[in-house]
Amino acid sequence: MRRLTFTFVLPVLLACNGEPVAPAMAGPAPSFIVNGTPTGNAYASVGTLLFDVNGDGKITGDDEHCSGSLIGATVFLTAGHCIVFTPPGTQFYVSFSPDLYAGSFSYITATGAVFDPQFGHDQHWGDVGNLHDLGLVFLPPGSTRGLTPLQLPTAGLLDALAAKGGLTDQLFVNVGYGTSATLTGKPGFPFDGVRKESQSPFKALQPNWLGLLENPHATGLGGDCYGDSGGPTFLDGNPDMVVATVSLGDIPCRASAWHWRLDTQEARGFLGQYVTLP
Repeated sequence: MRRLTFTFVLPVLLACNGEPVAPAMAGPAPSFIVNGTPTGNAYASVGTLLFDVNGDGKITGDDEHCSGSLIGATVFLTAGHCIVFTPPGTQFYVSFSPDLYAGSFSYITATGAVFDPQFGHDQHWGDVGNLHDLGLVFLPPGSTRGLTPLQLPTAGLLDALAAKGGLTDQLFVNVGYGTSATLTGKPGFPFDGVRKESQSPFKALQPNWLGLLENPHATGLGGDCYGDSGGPTFLDGNPDMVVATVSLGDIPCRASAWHWRLDTQEARGFLGQYVTLP
């Protein structure tokens, strides 16, 4: 597995392409997606984005790049940086298999991909206030038969909840295929290719970002890490509606993360070109 690091120090884009991730260090046995549990057949419309990372002409669990979710019969939502920071002309694939190393692993060959054209526009990497970190991958008609696309939030949903004090004690659910993070000692990022879920408490709401507390020592819960980029964020208790996607996190996945909101004018302006919005 590999990761992306950029010039700003604390927040990093949580994709899985870049320099090799360090092996897991000795210490407490980690659980993946950071203190998470396997989803099994739950969250069946959450998948992973792959490409031929090694250039060997084969697609396996080793080619996991980012996470994402089905929001239309042929539309897979992920993070914009998962598409931007790949080689030109990259052929993408999407898998909804709950275990990328199981014999039942299968994938769908994508027909194309786009990212928000405002991604990184007039931005410095240390200033990510309006990153527009959204991407879409398109799949062939009929290829997701049997899966139910996830819902998107109504405009301003999180703002409305915050105005009523509804986010203060709210838990959010992260779902993805990314690495875990060792919780003590030198950072390590083990990977097993299994779709997992974790819970994170609310931290803050900004105009474009949802901040989550993801320090298991402090919260007793979990978070997300490398390879979870683009994965869906759900309100606890509502597994059918994606309210944000994983985007930025700290090094080494032990403190907090910022997820790109889907209920804002910026997000809806991009997504509404490709899917019907509520």
